[in-house]
Amino acid sequence: MKTHLLTLALACTTFVGCSEKDVQVSEAPESSEPIVMDELPPMMDMGGHPEHGPHGGELVELGKEAFHIEMMHGTGAVALYVLDGSATKSVAIEAQKLTVSLKHDGEVKSFELPADPQAEDESGKSSRFTSTSAEMDQWMEAGAEGAVILQINGKSFTGKISHDHDHEGHDH
Repeated sequence: MKTHLLTLALACTTFVGCSEKDVQVSEAPESSEPIVMDELPPMMDMGGHPEHGPHGGELVELGKEAFHIEMMHGTGAVALYVLDGSATKSVAIEAQKLTVSLKHDGEVKSFELPADPQAEDESGKSSRFTSTSAEMDQWMEAGAEGAVILQINGKSFTGKISHDHDHEGHDH
């Protein structure tokens, strides 16, 4: 009985197996038209998120990439944007201000950036914090390093701020 079942199973496998006729390959039609992209894909780093934030600023990691801060400077002002883990979408938080502590040329100073809500932020929250302090902007442009501490959904995060862009085209 076992021999008959084994023989039957082998026979079924042999007769039911795939043949080249069963495999269908579809080829994409060739086109002489150029491929047009609306946007360039974002430059990605090894962590899977863009090298720069949606506004072109430097990214600061928060909590093993749970969130990010995008830092914009170099225009006489400084803006910090709170972003999600992918560093692509804004995250509005309930802070009225963010405090950034910086060290430059042996001097340590704290700068406050008041909430500056974006149009899409829900009432009472902000994903953008700005400072018109020319001194803070100058410190950042000169390579100051430091930290920002903030609360997101009741959890504290610390972001290390460092001078991350190259010096090409800058007068430091």
